[in-house]
Amino acid sequence: MVEVKVPATAANLGPGFDVLGVALGSYLTIQFSETEKSEIAGRGRLHPIPENLTYRSFMAAFEKAGCPPPQVRIETVGVYPSARGMGASASAIVAGLVGARALGALDLGDDDLAFLATEIEGHPDNVLPALFGGLVLSVGGASINLQPAEEISPIVLVAKERFRTGAARKVVPDNLSRADAIANAAATAALVTILTGGTGIDHLMAATEDRMHEPFRLPLMPASQAVHRELRANGIATTMSGAGPSLISLVPAGELPKALETARRVAPQGWQVLTPGWDRKGATSV
Repeated sequence: MVEVKVPATAANLGPGFDVLGVALGSYLTIQFSETEKSEIAGRGRLHPIPENLTYRSFMAAFEKAGCPPPQVRIETVGVYPSARGMGASASAIVAGLVGARALGALDLGDDDLAFLATEIEGHPDNVLPALFGGLVLSVGGASINLQPAEEISPIVLVAKERFRTGAARKVVPDNLSRADAIANAAATAALVTILTGGTGIDHLMAATEDRMHEPFRLPLMPASQAVHRELRANGIATTMSGAGPSLISLVPAGELPKALETARRVAPQGWQVLTPGWDRKGATSV
């Protein structure tokens, strides 16, 4: 039996649309064991085997390695909220790949798993931090793996409502004005500098302002839009987590207690306010 633990992730972080993601200290935990007939069990939303992302990814790893897959029992023993913008599909994919490598002793490196994960998910911004941990910047088909600074702490506001990423992607325009493109490029560069411990922490608000996707997605989620607006009005650098509906606030560590109090005050009934910290290891197996 192999147990795999994969972190939740927050993608985009405002201006870093489809290229920036960070791993959080909330986890999906899945156990893999050989059995007489493949089956899915445990907690969370359990899809039939042909539709199950973890199983499909498990099979893809064996195919990539050129090895026959075993019959497998996949049991979810720990979850975090899915369809909330915390990278649940990415974690499921990474769990299947890492579980297959460990259970089958497959000759696949991290780069092989990263390629498969991105191919299955369709974009790298969630799967790479889920696999590697820390802050990951995707560039030119490769990735730069960084570590977020201790001086900044995340607050995640987990929405009560679910929202599908596909619906959020449909409203993002194909074209962007030159002014908006320049603003997003500058903000992304500033955000990476600040998050990795560079100077400029006083510019977190400007560094988390997005013009590419949030203005079009947030109106689809009125509750999230209201919380986003109020937190930023209070000087708390807040963005959508992935495609929403959850939000993530990036807060100087010394201001965390005050920001947390504000977040709890403005969060709608049924929302969760978490302080998960950063995950720096990525997916692990034992």
